[in-house]
Amino acid sequence: MPTLKRTQMYFPEEILRKLKRKALEKKTTVANIVRDAVSELLKKEEVKNWNDDPLWNMVGSSSSKERDLSVNHDKYLYGKNR
Repeated sequence: MPTLKRTQMYFPEEILRKLKRKALEKKTTVANIVRDAVSELLKKEEVKNWNDDPLWNMVGSSSSKERDLSVNHDKYLYGKNR
């Protein structure tokens, strides 16, 4: 387990009350709930490594004689003009 550093946070009373209730329900601490929530937030905001994304690997794998696909894709896919 990583070394934990002490910090101080301020919450509105209603949020703190809800956090304490949630901690009791889950038999854990408010600090643990906050750490887990912050960890999840940071994971979601991490920069995606596009090299690991299978869709990214498809880039450039096809070709077309049409040179305006990015602008007129609806026209070619659905027969609709912009």
